[in-house]
Amino acid sequence: MENYKPRIIDNKIEKYLSIFGAICIEGPKWCGKTWSSSYHSNSEIYIGDPSGNFQNRQLALVLEGETPRLIDE
Repeated sequence: MENYKPRIIDNKIEKYLSIFGAICIEGPKWCGKTWSSSYHSNSEIYIGDPSGNFQNRQLALVLEGETPRLIDE
């Protein structure tokens, strides 16, 4: 992600990912949750993606992929 600008939260994300198997990032719309999460993940799935008639919702149960894995609504 060459256009990613470092954020204050990055250090906490790295710290918590090194301790826990998963973290939840919450906040208001358009504050950068997905962008920051994507920067720190090695694989992603977007369960709210309308392509394929939202078939990704079924895939949310399958956590195959490199970790850390981003699961985004």
